[in-house]
Amino acid sequence: MSAPQTLIKPQEETAEGFHQSWFPLAVASEIVPGQVVGRDFLGTRVILYRDVDGRALVQSAFCPHLGADLSVGQVVDGQIRCAYHHWRFDCAGRCVDIPAGDKIPPGARIATYPSAEAWGLVWAFNGERPLFPVPGIPGATEHEICHEARFRGTRAVDPWVAVSNGVDFQHLRTLHGLSAVDPDAVTVTEHHMEYRIETPSFVQHGLITGVNTFSQHLIFGGEDLFMLFSGAPMAHGQSMGFYAYGVPATGAAEDTAKLENLRGFVQRLIAEDAPVLDTIRFRPRVLVASDRHLARFFKFVREFPRAQPPDA
Repeated sequence: MSAPQTLIKPQEETAEGFHQSWFPLAVASEIVPGQVVGRDFLGTRVILYRDVDGRALVQSAFCPHLGADLSVGQVVDGQIRCAYHHWRFDCAGRCVDIPAGDKIPPGARIATYPSAEAWGLVWAFNGERPLFPVPGIPGATEHEICHEARFRGTRAVDPWVAVSNGVDFQHLRTLHGLSAVDPDAVTVTEHHMEYRIETPSFVQHGLITGVNTFSQHLIFGGEDLFMLFSGAPMAHGQSMGFYAYGVPATGAAEDTAKLENLRGFVQRLIAEDAPVLDTIRFRPRVLVASDRHLARFFKFVREFPRAQPPDA
């Protein structure tokens, strides 16, 4: 197989903005009522907090008055208040109070991102409205499984680089020592890639949502295991990562033990990937026939819609 065209040149990527995808920004338990959290995201900065009904919100972090970082502000009655001059913004981003008594200017507002809470994570979408639903895990709904979510850390690559592992079946054999089988086919739609592998000893149902989330349902020895790996761009070439995992919720005492065993398995995979992904100078140039599914993913990434964040 000949080398593919470069995905996108660095200067072109910056001009085109960031992928229009759902990105995880925090473990949901971090977003405590009455407190605000700041995150570097999409080359800018956002805040996360909960409204009076407990719904997690994601908004741009810089006050339109003088640019103060709202993450050092306060949550007052479910709204964000700037620490500098106490301008207050509602859940739609409109300024609703200026204590000095001045008339509120029409431009006194902050951007509000589409947001959602799923799999123990808080997500934001890069765009005015979501192009597709929040990522799921094949064969599972949240209320059917016992699950946990965790922060993985940051690394100097775009989030889709790690997600390419979801269709890199060679690395499952070489790096992880697993008896992986290449799927006969990978289905590619506008916003997803999906495959299913069935052998006498295991089943693997893999799903890539957007360019930054890989989830899978594994069946080993009759046991169902669910995993989700995702990341968000802090800036071009820098990302933060999260993961979630779960087992069927039966209500039995064994659920906790099974979840602990799965946690160990997932963390082992992450630890084995880390030395490579933390140091890689990612340049997909010389591919071989075994990389056919990877090549389709790289094309998927190259063609995926992009947009600048609202306060770029």
